[in-house]
Amino acid sequence: MSDIALTVDDGRPADAARFFAAGTHLLDLLDDLAETADVEWTVAELRRASAVAELVSAGDHRQAGVVAVRSAMVGLEHIRAGKGLPPDWTPNAVGHAKDMVRRAGEHAKLESNGNVVWLDQTLRAELESIAPWVREFYGSMRGEMTGVNVTRGNRASIKPQGGGRVVHVGFPTPLAEAMRDGLLQFVEVEGMIRQNEDGRTYYVTAEKVSVVVEPTITWQDLRGYMPEITDGLPIAKYLEGIRGEK
Repeated sequence: MSDIALTVDDGRPADAARFFAAGTHLLDLLDDLAETADVEWTVAELRRASAVAELVSAGDHRQAGVVAVRSAMVGLEHIRAGKGLPPDWTPNAVGHAKDMVRRAGEHAKLESNGNVVWLDQTLRAELESIAPWVREFYGSMRGEMTGVNVTRGNRASIKPQGGGRVVHVGFPTPLAEAMRDGLLQFVEVEGMIRQNEDGRTYYVTAEKVSVVVEPTITWQDLRGYMPEITDGLPIAKYLEGIRGEK
């Protein structure tokens, strides 16, 4: 039983270039929507004439793949209906979906659990109308490294400090060993950070990674202690009292 099926050139001989390109972009989309970089995708069935590939997520992170498939199907239906950017999609996901639909051709579709989404001109037009706002800057983030994948692109996933959705990380090959060393540990990653219009970091192009000590207190907790530290006084007045000033 498959999780998702891609059909290219439905009802006619399949164009090989369209089929393989669309499949690559489908995997990119599923990877972006998955909560870990360690989801494994295998071919459950492959049929020809029309080219049909049925994929199934396997391994220890199968459930993350199932959730990614659901997010992909629901999100594409949401967009096709003219409802704009799905709430759980990143700007990267939109880019992968655009690439997939452009390359798949007019007679392509995705199927999952009896649901069908046609990758046609209607979906293409709605996707092209979405232009997510993106902020990019050099910085760092901390969190638990939940996955590292070097077999299909250099990809990692980090659960941010303080919670929230996973952040995907791309990295150059020289960082692969350091990334693997950081797996399941608390790390700090430096590089180019991408944020969406809500200010949520969703992607980092890493230039440096290091294992660091996980803090036992958050900034939110620290802010909560501040009134007690200063006895309710403004910082300037509190410091004057410490220094013996009037």
